[in-house]
Amino acid sequence: MRRLQRGFGLLEALLALVIGLMLMAAVSELFVSAHQAWRLQGAAARMQDDARVALLHMAQDIRMAGMFGCLRLQPGDFRDPAARQAFGRPVEVSRSGLTVVVAQLPGYDGKPDWTLQTDCISEVHIGSGLVAGNERLWSYAISRHTYQLSGTTLRFKRGSNTSFQPLIDHVHEIRFEHVPAQEGERVDIALTLFDPAMGLKQQYEMSVAIRNPVSEP
Repeated sequence: MRRLQRGFGLLEALLALVIGLMLMAAVSELFVSAHQAWRLQGAAARMQDDARVALLHMAQDIRMAGMFGCLRLQPGDFRDPAARQAFGRPVEVSRSGLTVVVAQLPGYDGKPDWTLQTDCISEVHIGSGLVAGNERLWSYAISRHTYQLSGTTLRFKRGSNTSFQPLIDHVHEIRFEHVPAQEGERVDIALTLFDPAMGLKQQYEMSVAIRNPVSEP
């Protein structure tokens, strides 16, 4: 009489082992794909944040360019030819660089390139550097802000007597274009960032209107 055998045979064990390995491989591949997607999303989010910081920084300066107090400046208000040229063209654009002449925001302690003093009625004085104010005139500190691409770093400099500081890294390309339009001038900016670790590249674009044109000297 044969005894009843229970349990798995070799064939069943091998089959279960193969199925288990296949399931582990599928789960591992799914995990790797999910991890890669998570890394890509993280890199894209970081690039988007960097682009937002740089573009908003430049847009603010472009919108403020040419806003020099409460009076519209005229060529006769300038005694210094260099100041006349800088104020007459508050936005200058090159292929990979941007220069704007703007009033410094309150709280900045750096030395300005010029000081504009006015009574907001008819009197205007423009002096180089920091000029002491008086009770009769309003004073505005004016500086030249420069954005420049050096290698893969977008750098920023406030004032002619300061050094460049990095604004954002991993810049593949940046292009500026000064566009005269019927409704007003504008600056078009195209910024391309890349992530060397992920091989990811993204482009961001922005158009900024020039709100305060200055009379040409």
